[in-house]
Amino acid sequence: MKTTGDLLALMSDAYEVTRDFRMVLKPSRNGVPPVVKLDDLYKFVDNMKALIPDGAPSLIQCARLEVKGAMVFQEGVVFVGDVKVVNKSSSLKTLGKGTYVDDTIEL
Repeated sequence: MKTTGDLLALMSDAYEVTRDFRMVLKPSRNGVPPVVKLDDLYKFVDNMKALIPDGAPSLIQCARLEVKGAMVFQEGVVFVGDVKVVNKSSSLKTLGKGTYVDDTIEL
């Protein structure tokens, strides 16, 4: 793990803990982890945790997630495919519960 994006992926449902306490990709991922790119705002773990106060979004079906700008994900956010979330303003925005599929979401 090198980045907070990697940590977010590990915290998601794309990974599971084995009986011998190893973190591994779930079999349905076919050995390919989700790629998560977070804005520099989330460079530090505390800031990344502020992005997901209610837990990590679902990434089990996500190929790539990119987050730009000050954002908070509500509980129940699911990303599928290639998704980009962009906050164009300087104020904090909230991404509501829902499934986001192969889309660019601008708030």
